[in-house]
Amino acid sequence: MAQVGLRYDELDNHAAKEAALKAFIAFYIHQYQLKSLEIMGAKASNKVMGTINHVLKENAYHGEEELAEISERLCKSAYEEVLSELTDVKFDQEGGPIVPLEKMWQNEEENLPTED
Repeated sequence: MAQVGLRYDELDNHAAKEAALKAFIAFYIHQYQLKSLEIMGAKASNKVMGTINHVLKENAYHGEEELAEISERLCKSAYEEVLSELTDVKFDQEGGPIVPLEKMWQNEEENLPTED
């Protein structure tokens, strides 16, 4: 069954877009720290992700919460562009992910082909 919900671009409520963006930024930073951005890089612009990654690298000495604030301030439009390119990420009317982002990515990783 197809996922129900709205893509980031389809959210028409400012508060919902903010909630979705904040959830995505926290997830992105976590994936960045795990060095696990390959799947996202296959679906989104590597140039835009490179901009975000540069800011994260330059500010890596901050804690996750502060890093999220700094990177959102410096890269908000880049995060929005990446999120817009991830058309399989769906949100509810309040901006909450329909499927938790970590679970969605875990499913994607499990479906990758493996070497024998």
